Amino acid sequence: MVKLIHAIKYFSITFFFAFALLFTAAAQQITLLPKDKQDDVDRYLELVTRYKQANNLQQAIFYLNRVAFTYWENGSLREAVTYFLESVPLNEKVGNYTDIKAIYSNIGLIYTDLERFDLALENFHKSLDARRKLNDKSEIAAGLIDVAYIHGALRQHDKSIPLLEEALGLSRDLGNARLTFNCLSLLSFNYDKTGNIAKAQEMNEMQTQIKQLIARREAEVEYERTLAEKETEVVRGKFERTEQALEMELQKLRARATRDSLGFVVQSKQDSLKQVEQISTQRAQEIELLETVRENQELAQKALEARQRAQQTVIYSGAAGLFLLLLLSMFIYKGYRDKQKANTLLSNQNEKIRKQSGQIKIQNENISKSINYALGIQKALLPMQETLKEYFTDSFIYFKPRDVVSGDYYWFKPIPGENGEFNIKTDKFAISAIDCTGHGVPGAFLSMIGYNLLDEIIDKGVHKPGRILQELNRGIRKALRQDVTDNRDGMDMALCLWDPITKTIEFSGAKNPLVYISNGELIRIRGDKESIGGGAHFDQEFTTHTIPIDSTTWIYMFTDGYIDQFGGNEGRKFTIKNFAELLLYIHELPASEQREILKITFNEWKREEFTQIDDVLVVGCKIEA
Repeated sequence: MVKLIHAIKYFSITFFFAFALLFTAAAQQITLLPKDKQDDVDRYLELVTRYKQANNLQQAIFYLNRVAFTYWENGSLREAVTYFLESVPLNEKVGNYTDIKAIYSNIGLIYTDLERFDLALENFHKSLDARRKLNDKSEIAAGLIDVAYIHGALRQHDKSIPLLEEALGLSRDLGNARLTFNCLSLLSFNYDKTGNIAKAQEMNEMQTQIKQLIARREAEVEYERTLAEKETEVVRGKFERTEQALEMELQKLRARATRDSLGFVVQSKQDSLKQVEQISTQRAQEIELLETVRENQELAQKALEARQRAQQTVIYSGAAGLFLLLLLSMFIYKGYRDKQKANTLLSNQNEKIRKQSGQIKIQNENISKSINYALGIQKALLPMQETLKEYFTDSFIYFKPRDVVSGDYYWFKPIPGENGEFNIKTDKFAISAIDCTGHGVPGAFLSMIGYNLLDEIIDKGVHKPGRILQELNRGIRKALRQDVTDNRDGMDMALCLWDPITKTIEFSGAKNPLVYISNGELIRIRGDKESIGGGAHFDQEFTTHTIPIDSTTWIYMFTDGYIDQFGGNEGRKFTIKNFAELLLYIHELPASEQREILKITFNEWKREEFTQIDDVLVVGCKIEA
């Protein structure tokens, strides 16, 4: 029976391998950036060099920032830091402290994502120094909050409080209710952590008052906006009527001025005209006689010319009409022939397009059927969530692939006792959340290799999480022949082993952490810095952490798809900080509600204007002491 199961598993792997070859052409080496993004970076760096040579530092700064943001958005965080720092001296030369404070703030966020809180604190301090040079109270308050947050993450709450008190004072000076609200919220949290419950309660009460004030102000602003629109319409109507009245009055004044001017001229010349009138009358009589004679001669000449022109017109019109008729006939015939040719060509092209469209449709249907069939195989090989609920009644899996099939996968396996029989109350239970290189078909293919290797490792009797990851690393490197090829594919993962007898959780991670919440406190244990496969050594060792469970505890394992998703008002990443706060907020709810909140929050953050950038996987389990 065991041999039959293994045969089915290896058949599935063989099918996936053939399918991957068919629709991906060949496995390609994973680079730090996609080719189009790397081309963008190369072009930006060339522009940086040109603008530096031309001493146009503003443009050089602009393209350095484009390079840094491209690396950041594609997960190359250390390269992003390098190019952010390269632009700092240029900004200092031009005295651009607005960009300097933003650069150090971005670097602080990157190091926060990397959980290098010491470097994050250093850069947030530099950002705060730049904000103080700008002498902008709102910027200084924001910088103080950033520094205070890192102190809080380091559990240095006594250092966070004075920074937040200073930020609170600035926000009150500015009359910025929302900034005041944020300061009070953080102060309440830090006072609570230092044991000053009275002060924390005071901050909470002030926070409630500010929240009510914000609501009233928003209502007042909306009312004033509506009132202002109505008043604007009234004033606009009055202005238009007044403008029309002024224009009519101006026209009357112009007409009156014209009449007065003419009257003055006529009066001043009237006497002179009387004297000239007599002479003009005599001359007019003489001229009239001469004009009569000349007009008779001109009329005779015009009649002759008219007859000649009429004869020429008849001749020319007939010739032109005949020529135009001939030319028109030629154009009509040529147009008819061209139209016939065009119709024939169009008909042939339409027939060709119709055939190609049918072929493409069939190909797309075949591809879709194959991918959907592959999805069915992947779903069939993934463990059933009902098995997880047998061992952890209150548990959930939030799984959202980016494409049809996924490079993220979850794996769990009960480990029977020495007699080989399963017992829910005494069995150890292994559970893991894994993120393979890439997504879609290549990622799914790699996930199937990892899934089967994990089953084999457990069946061999390897039950220590650190040893399991070590054996998996060896298996991946062998399967992909990474010692003799350029292949660097691998996976990041978090793996836990629950022992109900000793009431302990053993954890080992390859880059990915474990988050657990006990007695209202969230604790994050970082995994080792090396991945499974890829650049890891063949005999790479992984650390095993042991966590005693003495009270009700929630454990969470997850891949990076949730925290790296771009969205929100500013199009930034969700970040590990926001994700940890979300878990702390929902951990007391039932598993089904936690999963629904994670789903809703992810969709609201991503919005319709952002695409999902990676597969998403979150696994949560409640463990009773």
